[in-house]
Amino acid sequence: MLQYAITESGVVEGYFGHDPRVTVFKGVPYAAPPVGPLRWRAPQPMPKWEGVRRADRYMPMAWQRQPGVDPNEFWTREIHPTGAEFAMSEDCLYVNIYTPAKTGEEKLPVLYYIHGGGYQGGYPYEIEFDWEHVAQKGIVVVAVAYRLGVFGFLAHPLLSAEAPEAPKGNYGIQDQLAGLAWTHRNIAAFGGDPDKITIAGQSAGAGSVQCLITSPLAEGLISGAIIQSAVTTEFADTKGGFLRSGSLEAAEQEGVKFFDELGVTTLEQARALPTETVFAKSGSKGRGFRFAPVVDHIMLMEPAFPTYLHNRHHRIPVLTGYNRGEMKMFSRMGGGMLPKTLAEYDAFAARYGDKEAEFRALCPVSTDEDVQELFQSAAFDGMAAGLYLFGTLQARQGRTSYLYEFDPSIPGEDNAGSFHGSELFFAYDSLARSWRPFTGKHYDLARQVNAYWVNFVKHGDPNGTDCFGNALPQWRKYTEEDQFVLEIQDEIHQKPERMDAVTAFRVNDTLSRA
Repeated sequence: MLQYAITESGVVEGYFGHDPRVTVFKGVPYAAPPVGPLRWRAPQPMPKWEGVRRADRYMPMAWQRQPGVDPNEFWTREIHPTGAEFAMSEDCLYVNIYTPAKTGEEKLPVLYYIHGGGYQGGYPYEIEFDWEHVAQKGIVVVAVAYRLGVFGFLAHPLLSAEAPEAPKGNYGIQDQLAGLAWTHRNIAAFGGDPDKITIAGQSAGAGSVQCLITSPLAEGLISGAIIQSAVTTEFADTKGGFLRSGSLEAAEQEGVKFFDELGVTTLEQARALPTETVFAKSGSKGRGFRFAPVVDHIMLMEPAFPTYLHNRHHRIPVLTGYNRGEMKMFSRMGGGMLPKTLAEYDAFAARYGDKEAEFRALCPVSTDEDVQELFQSAAFDGMAAGLYLFGTLQARQGRTSYLYEFDPSIPGEDNAGSFHGSELFFAYDSLARSWRPFTGKHYDLARQVNAYWVNFVKHGDPNGTDCFGNALPQWRKYTEEDQFVLEIQDEIHQKPERMDAVTAFRVNDTLSRA
């Protein structure tokens, strides 16, 4: 097996994984530690080292609220049962590489995975990722860590003035891009093909994938994309337009306020503050998710949806979908701004202008209860309807996309359903790591789902066979004539209906406004 790899910065030594057919290289640096004077700067090249660097342990996760501390928290039990055992640091720019290659000459397809966590948390070795098991099926896996929260997404006028030609605020996305470029330059030494890199991510990782496939700076680095929960699309009826708020100017002003709270006036002072001090202040006053990607007109020219709308994203195949139960989960968490009363319904309907009568005919209501039932339907599930909107756009532009809806039975006394992130255990074949009492049918399903994902990495097409050579149910690409959505329930089949009339109305209305 491949034990040593020569990277641009030096030699790394890998080790057999739990599966001796896979060599694991943990904690390989792709950029210099972004600490001290490199805090809030673009990732810099990793200095060369002498001798052999042992890649035998995971490096600290990016600084965040320590995961896994509360044993009663849903996410602790689900994906962070060991989260409290790992260290955190601003020194976090590392990749973990899992390769079944025996030499550096094999040119295996590469999966480049970006973890989720709302841009505030997460790490690439969470329990739901069995990367060795995935790599054993004939691909190289690269799992990247990147800066989060205030360290990854602070914008400030002083930072913009310091590096006027560089991307602004999006340090976490710059890290992901630097890791991707590093992978392109170095992955051949690990048996991977630099010209066959599929990027993938879920939740904020999916948002990150979309940042990269819409960024001009990533041109030529990506051969395919997997976007899990969910693709970004914006309906005119719920957004009032196609552009989200969050301009660079607004983000910079938030940064000015943050420096005031820190009691600093210069970048030197801010960079000299202890990590704990900066992080503690970043979570005050409900700031939290304000530290996220921003349109800076260098890394990100515009939000993702206008880029899709105007056919400006990279021309690569896309596999994307959502979990049926996640919108219900978000609703229980207090999310959503859709109408709940007749008065709110009237205001909503009026947004359609000369199409208001058509909307009312499609969506008749007479009580507040009717309104609530209507807006809890799939037609107003942002992820479900957004998927059809994305698929329609892709088809009209002659692009290839494969769409799915994930909704198998998920066991457990909490009756969580197909919650946000539940597909990860299937897509990355890690059911045995979960506390949930999965049975044989779930393992059979996971084998198929993971095979679709691996086939897509290999060929840009999920179809083919599973790891035992069994033919998979056909997954046709989405077209306007054949609105094929793979329905992943306890068994796999085609979603039985095309777009319902209300979803079709919303999709066509949004596209007609463009």
